[in-house]
Amino acid sequence: MSSDISYTLVFEPDSANRPSQNDFKNILEKGDDDRKIDAMKQILICMLNSDPMPGLLMHIIRYVMPSRNKDLKKLLYFYWEICQKYDSEGKLKHEMILVCNAIQHDLQHPNEFIRGNTLRFLSKLKEPELLEPLVPSCRQCLEHRHAYVRKNAVFAINSIYKVSEHLIPDAPELLADFLAVESDATCRRNAFVCLGQLDREAALRYIQEQSIASLDPLIQLSFIEFIRRDAAIAPDLKNQYLIIVSELLDSTNSAVVYEAATTLSVLSNSQVAVTSAAGKFIELAIKEANNNVKLIALARVSELHTKNEGMLDDTCLDILRVLSSPSMEVRSAALDITLKLVSSKNVDDVVKLLKKELQKTYTSQEEKNSEIHS
Repeated sequence: MSSDISYTLVFEPDSANRPSQNDFKNILEKGDDDRKIDAMKQILICMLNSDPMPGLLMHIIRYVMPSRNKDLKKLLYFYWEICQKYDSEGKLKHEMILVCNAIQHDLQHPNEFIRGNTLRFLSKLKEPELLEPLVPSCRQCLEHRHAYVRKNAVFAINSIYKVSEHLIPDAPELLADFLAVESDATCRRNAFVCLGQLDREAALRYIQEQSIASLDPLIQLSFIEFIRRDAAIAPDLKNQYLIIVSELLDSTNSAVVYEAATTLSVLSNSQVAVTSAAGKFIELAIKEANNNVKLIALARVSELHTKNEGMLDDTCLDILRVLSSPSMEVRSAALDITLKLVSSKNVDDVVKLLKKELQKTYTSQEEKNSEIHS
């Protein structure tokens, strides 16, 4: 038997004039698709506000389920997610057999959007009795020609395994085999994330077998996420993870570089790790056009300095290169960090560089004034 349903309160603007169950039945039976869509939206709001409306189940099966309208089908999936599927004795309602048959049909639909959407919906179902007959179709969808279907099939397999392992006992092996032959980057990323949740050793083997630098950024990011999480429970792999993350610092993708630098600073507080991470953050602050990215990268440098005081003094001059940014906020942030890093060893070089920056600013202002006067 499933656990009790939890409800989320949703604002109902006109609850006083809400149609009765008989009114809803009449609309679902005789209304066109537009009226059915409005009715389904109201029904969902009522159900979310603690009124399960069990008397509408058969009408929805008879008059909404056969519709080919995409908006109506989306609402129908929401309905299947929250409707009461068990009777008072804790047994699956007989009507759910019809629902299961309809879902099965959608999983075999020739339209890849309908298949993919149905697979996404399966990730929200938590009833083993409903999921069991759908497993073969989910497995077949892993081999579908369209990537949209395959990437959602991966999540559906993962979710079903978590609901009840006996439904797909070979799910980890299935995902590992899928990874070995899959070419689409998003599908591989999804499969690796799921494999990391179901079988960390298999996920680790997959990482070890790859040429990390040549992989798509999506997969590289999923590797970093796995490493950050796994390093906390597997300290013996720390050195191996440091090598992998250090390799990803040279990625051409800024998001990968940022996450790799962040992870490196989490894995180790050694001088080499801290300065390497800081160097990449500074590099991002210099080359990235987005001011928010610059500010986030500089904030990371400031955090590293706070946690590892004295290690970043040599990066002072590099941080001052950020002063070329036209943003006053970015320049101010760079100066704030620089002042924290100034020491007797680098103060002369910092002053010289700041003088040069002031001279540039003065010269630029003079040129602007002369243009205005002319």
